[in-house]
Amino acid sequence: MGNLKTGIHDSVRTPEALLMEGVARQDMKSLELVIRRFRPLVFRTALRIVCSTDEAEDITQETFIRVWKHAGRYDSRYSIRTWLYRIASNLALDHLRRRRLFRIRLPDVIAGRAGNAGIPEEKSAEEKLIMDEDWKAFIRISEKLSPKQRLVLTLRDIEGLDTEQVAEITGMSADQIKSNLFQARRKVKDMLGRKRHIPTRK
Repeated sequence: MGNLKTGIHDSVRTPEALLMEGVARQDMKSLELVIRRFRPLVFRTALRIVCSTDEAEDITQETFIRVWKHAGRYDSRYSIRTWLYRIASNLALDHLRRRRLFRIRLPDVIAGRAGNAGIPEEKSAEEKLIMDEDWKAFIRISEKLSPKQRLVLTLRDIEGLDTEQVAEITGMSADQIKSNLFQARRKVKDMLGRKRHIPTRK
């Protein structure tokens, strides 16, 4: 392959590594495949953190712009999924910081102001789950969670990642993850009540 400057190790020639080599060469078909395969993951992660369909859509677009621009930085020792979680999570946290968010407005999908704006026509099972009653309750209490608590809860309990994966994505230590997760779970449980549950991936 010549001296293509990517983070792809010669000993790690997985299909994902080869796909990202294509993106690094600015091959549009490779990028389109990455978007088609991983867009639902990026969108739902962003939406669960920022609780706004418009902002989640912006974050999704920015995530794949960064993939296009920085594909050469992809480290094939990790999955594309992990890399995208990291990019989307960081962008989502940046959005929260810019909004100085300690209180959040109800998203348009709950307030009934925007119809399906910002939501892809072909919704995944996870995106459809966002529309149910448990998700509405969950989003209403998100204002009680700090950005880090919301991020850890999303990745650990909702996306089903283990502590090591969350650490790779967020840069937090295991103790920080456990502490934020404990606080987030306690707040969610207190506000949803024992008869409610945190929606998780099916």
